[in-house]
Amino acid sequence: MEEKFVRNMSLLAACLTVLICGSLYYLPALEVQAQQYVEKQMRARRERKEREEMLAKLSGPEFLDYMTEQARATAQELAGEQHREAVEALDFPQQLRLELPKNVSRDHVTIENHYVDRTIDITIGGAGEDYLVSYPMIGKSDHIEDLNYFQEADGGTVQLAMEQVCELSLDWEEPYLYIDFVRPKERYDKIVVIDAGHGANMPGATIGGVMEKDIDLAIVQELKRLFDAAGDETLGVYYTRLDDSDPAFMDRSGLANDTGANLFVSIHNNSYPSPTVNGTTVLYDEKKPAGGNSSMHLASILLDKVTGALGSKNRGLSKGNEIYVIRTSEAPAALVEVGFMTNPAELSNLTSEAYQKKCAQGIYEGILQALEEGY
Repeated sequence: MEEKFVRNMSLLAACLTVLICGSLYYLPALEVQAQQYVEKQMRARRERKEREEMLAKLSGPEFLDYMTEQARATAQELAGEQHREAVEALDFPQQLRLELPKNVSRDHVTIENHYVDRTIDITIGGAGEDYLVSYPMIGKSDHIEDLNYFQEADGGTVQLAMEQVCELSLDWEEPYLYIDFVRPKERYDKIVVIDAGHGANMPGATIGGVMEKDIDLAIVQELKRLFDAAGDETLGVYYTRLDDSDPAFMDRSGLANDTGANLFVSIHNNSYPSPTVNGTTVLYDEKKPAGGNSSMHLASILLDKVTGALGSKNRGLSKGNEIYVIRTSEAPAALVEVGFMTNPAELSNLTSEAYQKKCAQGIYEGILQALEEGY
């Protein structure tokens, strides 16, 4: 028994000796491999950092162009069927292609087109911090002023800043979203821009806690319901605001100018030191020609329709060239002063939903008449 134990121990010692000697023989090679692996990892990390720093210095359009060229270069490096498929995948007619992350479908994507400030937000649920690098957006940078990406708790948002107001044409072929930008005049036969006066920290007239900005917006929202219900796909209707925001004057008339609007209508309410003054007036640009489809004629149409719908006193037309949005609108423009908030009876009417609906109906009919007359 003891002899067997000694024999086994001797065999074990011999095996260990062989193993140790073999390890000593290969140790230098293992050290070299380990060193090479570490150097490779450090080089990859360094190259990745340098690439990130380079990308960070690019403007949005430059970033898009770079990613597109990288995608084409990668496709050219492939061989055979992979090369053909990669090249075909890059040959799309639309302007942009976004790739959705794995396990993300079109149901996780929302798109908001902010016409007034000319930005488009594409929110992608599940997109990570490195989305634009891991899933490059590729295509042409035409008409794109800037491109940014904002990481959020449950995804990320790609924001495009456009040179001009654009409508979107979307094509889905998951995992890809293809986008084309279409000028409003290419989509609609006629275009109307509606402006709710004031907003946010610019409340306008304020009487007994009632702010003009809220009445203006309520009328515009009723007007929007009328246009939406009509469902006329040949008519494009744009709104400078549909919430408690305050677009700059230049952006209000700028929306009309950029879309090539056929007419521009701004909705306000009035005030006066005497509480007995009441009624409706419409302002126009007296320094532009008065004949034909003019600012003055548009104001006249709206005045007749609004006073007819409300039964309010017709106070006539007023010169309005000193008003920025009237003066700078390239389209015929009119500013409707619906009523006087300083008149108690009229203020009571203006805060009534029924009265707001009547006002919206009058403005709606006035706009339709103007378009029928060739505006």
